[in-house]
Amino acid sequence: MVADDLARQKAAALRADWTTDDQYYDNADSWVGSFWADQTAFRQMFNRLDPDVIVELACGRGRHSWQMKDWSNRKILIDVVPENIEFCQRRFTGVANVECLANNGVDLAGVETASATALFCYDAMVHFDHVIVLQYLLETARILKPGGQALLHHSNYPGNPGGDYKTNPHWRAFMPGGLFVDYCRKAGLDVIEQRLIGWGGEPALDCVSLIGKPAA
Repeated sequence: MVADDLARQKAAALRADWTTDDQYYDNADSWVGSFWADQTAFRQMFNRLDPDVIVELACGRGRHSWQMKDWSNRKILIDVVPENIEFCQRRFTGVANVECLANNGVDLAGVETASATALFCYDAMVHFDHVIVLQYLLETARILKPGGQALLHHSNYPGNPGGDYKTNPHWRAFMPGGLFVDYCRKAGLDVIEQRLIGWGGEPALDCVSLIGKPAA
């Protein structure tokens, strides 16, 4: 399919942008506490997930899943950059119930259908082209158990359609608000709650969306 081919091309370009950005990853660990603080929209909505079998999409070097290192749940970390997965494997050595999987940037082929209770992606999907987002929503619907939920931090930037995301504010991809909701519905997912959040002084640049797979 043309859409699948385009998504794979976009994913390959995205992988190239993030493969060697060591400075970003080194700095990111120092920021993670602010995302997990009790008062943040992310943490409040994350607490509504059932983390029994949880997938982190675009895990980077594992800074978010590391917050769950002492939890007894099963954690599946996925990233398109093989070097990140190798880093996570070293980082989580000795931590029980952790799997680290490299993927192709458009699907979750290493995760069984209807096997996960939750999926989350924070501080990564904001950079994804919308054709990649659609593919991941379709895959999210596949891997979630009925009644499972996903928490996704994505762009809300409506400008520069068809342009290079790196020229947009804070590298946010084109993603007008209604498009994400439309894609969720096409994937068979319900939008439970959305909260617009600012980033880097740009109001409502991002959105945190809690979505769910119908229980029936």
